[in-house]
Amino acid sequence: MKKLLFIILLLNISILSYSLNFSVAPTGFSVGLSKPSTHEITILNNTTEPLRLNAVFHSDPAFGEDYNLNSNLTVFPKTISLKPAGKQTVRFRVKPDSKLENGEYKSLLTFTEVPGEIKTTAESNETSSNLKFITEINISVYGYKGDLTHKGTLSDVKLAYNGASAVISASSFSEGNTSLKFSYSLKVQGSNAEASGLFGISAREGNKDLSLSTQLGPNLKGKKAKLVITDQDGKVYYDKVHTL
Repeated sequence: MKKLLFIILLLNISILSYSLNFSVAPTGFSVGLSKPSTHEITILNNTTEPLRLNAVFHSDPAFGEDYNLNSNLTVFPKTISLKPAGKQTVRFRVKPDSKLENGEYKSLLTFTEVPGEIKTTAESNETSSNLKFITEINISVYGYKGDLTHKGTLSDVKLAYNGASAVISASSFSEGNTSLKFSYSLKVQGSNAEASGLFGISAREGNKDLSLSTQLGPNLKGKKAKLVITDQDGKVYYDKVHTL
């Protein structure tokens, strides 16, 4: 019997999902970098079997690998053992470096399930496979120091409508000392159909393409829809009416 291992990679999870082998809360942190601090995470085993997890910090290439906090963060314990349906508190400590320049930093704290022993059994004239899903969850840890400058552009904004879904895409460019957090508002004129929320997050520095698919509703082809995109300061980067 062969056991095939599939890794489920989940980035920036915003809610707990009990379909996974384990879940974590909270799913993201914003920490100050002016003094040391300690933060707690609760991990829940969603299965009826014991679980072992490894915890490690690493950089986020989509944000900018040079702007991570890996050397300033310590997680304990690094290996977590969970009883069936059990939970445990994990802590991480932030110890800022005085040499850090002002701006925004980001690291990902990754919890990875350690698979059990894999056994192979020879069977006559047939091979059978069991699927075992290995859960891996990344949570974002953002750090902020000193004065923050939100500066950049949003270009090549496109809106496509297909069926009941709207797809928004754009190219972002950041040249401040933080990423730009873009929010969107899409309202169909002469209709109750609308959608809003987080459109995407730029890189800490440089270019990054953004894309979002959202449910808008059926039978809207040919209608006018107003798309507005702003950043975390409320600055408007895009305001235009499109024909769906």
